[in-house]
Amino acid sequence: MKNFTTSLLIIFMLSYFGFTSKSVAQVDVTINPIGLLWGNISLGADFALSENFSIEGQVGYSSGDEGNSKYSGIPITAYGKYYFNPNRGTDKFYLSAFTRFVSRSYKDDDGSTSNFEYTQTRLGLGVGLGYKVVSAGNFVFDIGFGVGRAIIDNTNFKSGDDEILVDWPDIMFAGKLAVGYRF
Repeated sequence: MKNFTTSLLIIFMLSYFGFTSKSVAQVDVTINPIGLLWGNISLGADFALSENFSIEGQVGYSSGDEGNSKYSGIPITAYGKYYFNPNRGTDKFYLSAFTRFVSRSYKDDDGSTSNFEYTQTRLGLGVGLGYKVVSAGNFVFDIGFGVGRAIIDNTNFKSGDDEILVDWPDIMFAGKLAVGYRF
């Protein structure tokens, strides 16, 4: 009987919230235009959960190859954003909380003994603020900045046969400059 009552209560609550809340079915898809100038790509998708709250996922990729030096990096960031006074739903000034994972590697291999390799893997949490503009034609401009702390940090530097564990500062940054479209 207790399971039936609990199930009935859950069904009632879901029905109530389903019929009384305004449905917000919008997704803002964005890209960082500045990164494209240097061959770095960063794509984001911001899902509105209500007029004042959204969740965004952002993934990037960068790589470079200059002679014997190679670089690659993958940042993945998840944001929760609270909008204070939206006009078009999830727009204008917002505060955010984020979690960010970054994996980077630099390698120089010219065939000599002075080769080096640098790797970094970090996971952190932080807070930020930003501003999003949505035009009447559904074009999106989003700029934001956040600062946080790395809770996992594995940074190594290897030169020749010597390996050094690098004590990197625990501070992490998350920045966003993006243009896109609202669907």
